[in-house]
Amino acid sequence: MKHSGSIRRAALGAACAVAAIAAAPFAAQAADVTVRVEGQTGALLAPTSVTIGSGSGTALTWDGRAMPIRCADDSVYGATEKATVGNWDRNPYVETIIRERHTWSPNEEYWILYHNNDYADWGACDLHLRDGDTVLWQAGKSGPSPDFIPDSVPIQIARVGSGTIRPGGTVTIQLTAWRPTDIFGTPDPSDPNHWIIPPSPSSTPSGYTISGGTSTRTTNASGQATITMPSTAGWATVGASVPGSSSNWSRAVPLRLCVGTSPC
Repeated sequence: MKHSGSIRRAALGAACAVAAIAAAPFAAQAADVTVRVEGQTGALLAPTSVTIGSGSGTALTWDGRAMPIRCADDSVYGATEKATVGNWDRNPYVETIIRERHTWSPNEEYWILYHNNDYADWGACDLHLRDGDTVLWQAGKSGPSPDFIPDSVPIQIARVGSGTIRPGGTVTIQLTAWRPTDIFGTPDPSDPNHWIIPPSPSSTPSGYTISGGTSTRTTNASGQATITMPSTAGWATVGASVPGSSSNWSRAVPLRLCVGTSPC
């Protein structure tokens, strides 16, 4: 198989839609799922909870009209429509979400579809969701040969420890990333049109920038960084990314920390 064809089957196939509705088992009932969109330089959609159908119907536009692609109402396609309030191109191969466009040519950029932090092995139309599932549309670029694994992956930050954070004190932040090990997968013995991509293992990588409070630090080999909090009480917001990177556009959902006991 040629490189261009295999990339479009796997790396781009995660963002493609196929018209058939019944590609995977339907959920038993309506479900609440969360959709997030991370662009090249900033978040385009914060985690947004939407209620999707049971899979027994067809996805409609956010205001109740017919969609250009006929997909089940429990699909990523339908969830994306609701979460963005129709602010995307609604195409089988997604190129534009919330006015940000990424095309495969000429720089091998694309909207990467992650499902529960895993590189999706179904396209947006064929990926059926269950209650509590998460969807991340992450802008990214194809990685280098021979694996072509992108640098833009789901990341998450959390505070290490607990207790009151005193004004001017320090807090250690833990970063976790989910980087795919294979985006091509293996043939599904039960479906010739499907390739099974393994789950993405979690890791705690170094080199990510943690910013918040009054300082900016870089994660160490354990994925941790210690930052200094503001000298006054209140909420402090902490973020994580790789500023200025040409290939790693990963970004964590901002973490809010209460400094002091009031007014938080």
